[in-house]
Amino acid sequence: DTGIDMTHPELSGILKGGWNAISTAATFNDDNGHGTHCAGTIAAKDDDKGVVGVAPAIDLYGVKVLDANGSGTFDDVIAGMLWAVENKMEVASMSLGANQGNQALADAVEAMRKGGVILIAAAGNSGRAVGYPAAYPGAIAVAASDSGDKLASFSSRGPTVAVIAPGVAVKSTYMGGGYDTLSGTSMATPHVAGLTALYVATHKGATPEQARAGLAAASTKLAGVPDIGQGAGLPTADKLVR
Repeated sequence: DTGIDMTHPELSGILKGGWNAISTAATFNDDNGHGTHCAGTIAAKDDDKGVVGVAPAIDLYGVKVLDANGSGTFDDVIAGMLWAVENKMEVASMSLGANQGNQALADAVEAMRKGGVILIAAAGNSGRAVGYPAAYPGAIAVAASDSGDKLASFSSRGPTVAVIAPGVAVKSTYMGGGYDTLSGTSMATPHVAGLTALYVATHKGATPEQARAGLAAASTKLAGVPDIGQGAGLPTADKLVR
């Protein structure tokens, strides 16, 4: 993502390292806010302050592939994906995407799958077809729901959507040690990444295929939402770790 605020009190202690694909000599510190927001949804501490993440006891790594404007290149994104494979990450949360992919990106998704990295990716915010890398078969594409358990109007949709998660007006950590409220499939994705971390913690050595099946089995269909907008439905932690 855009990196993670390395000194945020909600993330200190669980932030174990990371890498900057844009400038390998620089840190992965967040200069945009988006990455820190996603990180907090995954793993903010359970400390009666601010917010609490879905999986607050994990080891968290920040891989910075997007710049201060939230933009990036295929080369940097792919480099970050391959870093995750080489460094044996168990779950990768990618709240980013493009309208079109390319062969190198497809190959990186496949490298993640073969390397056992479970790739959770944002479906996109176009309201139309799912973006990339989420649209590739090796990725678990996440759509966004609102507070009424309906499909968010902006959420991309299609047969490759795997599950849906909250993505409207989500409060989480932000750079500078603060908090902010944001909307997007970017916000839905870390909910599912956190759930997947819980699944891996209770199903040691789980493959990407097993994680996909586990999330689907732990999901409940949202009423009135088409399958192309929610996939298997909304997964819940209690069902997932059973």
